[in-house]
Amino acid sequence: MNRKVLIYTAIVSVLLLLIPVRSYKRIVLPPPDDTLLCMIPPEDAPFQRTLVEKYAQDINVEVKIKEGNWSLDSLLSGAVDLMIISEDNPDIPDGVAFSRAFSDGTVWVVRADETEALRHINRWIAELTASERFNRMQKRYLAGKPVSLTVISKYDNLLRQKADSIGWDWRLLAAVVYHESRFHNDATSHKGARGLMQIRSSRYSAEELANPARNLSVGSNYLHRLEGMFNGANPMECVKFSLAAYNMGEGKVSRLISQADTLGLDATRWDNVATLLPPGHHTISYVNNVLDTYQYYSRLYPR
Repeated sequence: MNRKVLIYTAIVSVLLLLIPVRSYKRIVLPPPDDTLLCMIPPEDAPFQRTLVEKYAQDINVEVKIKEGNWSLDSLLSGAVDLMIISEDNPDIPDGVAFSRAFSDGTVWVVRADETEALRHINRWIAELTASERFNRMQKRYLAGKPVSLTVISKYDNLLRQKADSIGWDWRLLAAVVYHESRFHNDATSHKGARGLMQIRSSRYSAEELANPARNLSVGSNYLHRLEGMFNGANPMECVKFSLAAYNMGEGKVSRLISQADTLGLDATRWDNVATLLPPGHHTISYVNNVLDTYQYYSRLYPR
């Protein structure tokens, strides 16, 4: 090694020694910005606070809870993300949607455009209320309060009559109505479907469909006719196919069944046929949600 190389190597070594050594720390990402802002009535605070905190934990967001009776306008304006109110609250404005009811008679309310959040909440409620943990929570917080109710809606008598006429459990028909209209008789969809069971047909006038008994009769008779189309399946599968056809149309379901047959799938099972739909398709969610609500009603309400 010649003299120039040695001098160059020595200079570089000295310079490297003069460079300060930096200590690098592991980068820690800040917590997510998402914070669930929730308003709970004081009378329901202990029980509902525990539920909301559990929900926030399960979806991995922070939660800020305030106790009070704010107007639902606060929800519409974005001042809060979630409100808990009594199920029989008469002042429900347009633009909001509410979950299935808890056994203390409360519902969770979100803005109507948050459909995915509401579906997630309803599924979470269904899973929670079926757990032993929820039973312990009820015993702790709802001592002396009913954990089963005697009313689903003000249309219960009509629902019983119409369900009997088609051989259905009235709570299953109630679950369909809940997911169609939330028991709002004046509900109208953007496609023109009307009433409790969201009927869309040129055969009936708007006045006819505004009549709860008539609307329930038309809808339940249609469900009964759909059952007849899928009577090759076992009773529960037949119900699933009927619900799917009620949601997306009998023609589309029939084509899916034919396609399933062609592919060698067991087309008497809805879960097999549903695999031909895109994941998360609204009809898959509809069938699951109706059956979840039916199970919920079956636990809380007498036959």
